[in-house]
Amino acid sequence: MGRTKVLLATFATTVLVSGCHVFEMACPAIAQASGVSVTVAASYAPAVKALHLKACQDGVCREGDLELVPGSISVDQGCEPYIPEPGIPKSGVAEPGIPGQGVPGQGAPKTGVPGQSAPEPAVPEPYVPEPGVPVPPVPDPGGPGPDRVCSATASPDGTKRGMLMLDTLTESPMDITATGTSIDGSPLPVRTLRFTPRGDYPFGEACGRFVSASVVLDEAGLRHDR
Repeated sequence: MGRTKVLLATFATTVLVSGCHVFEMACPAIAQASGVSVTVAASYAPAVKALHLKACQDGVCREGDLELVPGSISVDQGCEPYIPEPGIPKSGVAEPGIPGQGVPGQGAPKTGVPGQSAPEPAVPEPYVPEPGVPVPPVPDPGGPGPDRVCSATASPDGTKRGMLMLDTLTESPMDITATGTSIDGSPLPVRTLRFTPRGDYPFGEACGRFVSASVVLDEAGLRHDR
């Protein structure tokens, strides 16, 4: 189960200096929303109607009712088939000629003479690129390529997700307390957890370090979503 992160991203530029060369690398200019994300497991979600969370870190506590929304996963729907442009060879073999126009490089087709058999159709010659003229790459029919349209869709996974916003989030130990109401109106068992939020470099060290705090709630209680 993946961790939920709330990141508000635009784009910035990080300058890397190596020897006598200066390289520019695009980094997401992140304004990370500090908070604790909660995922209610699919097996437990039908029993949970409302959830209240309290989080304490570095002597500061914050609590509130969570707005639970249906969770989902991204499903890859693939890419459109590759259709080569006119004049682009397939696998190094010249395209067959268009009826009435002959085969590329061999001129117009010859017409038959009355009383004689029709000439045999010309056989396409192997494609040989001219010196100094690069051959355009032919994309894999099943993979992405230039001007290919690829898509994905969100599919419900049966979970419920919410987030408690914090003023700050550090890598210090954090204490979590979860309470709530079940679907029949009875109180949910009180669950507690002590864990340490995790810091990482999702975009590389040049783009900064980010701290995430994600937990999962199921029938057994709370656990850290690593």
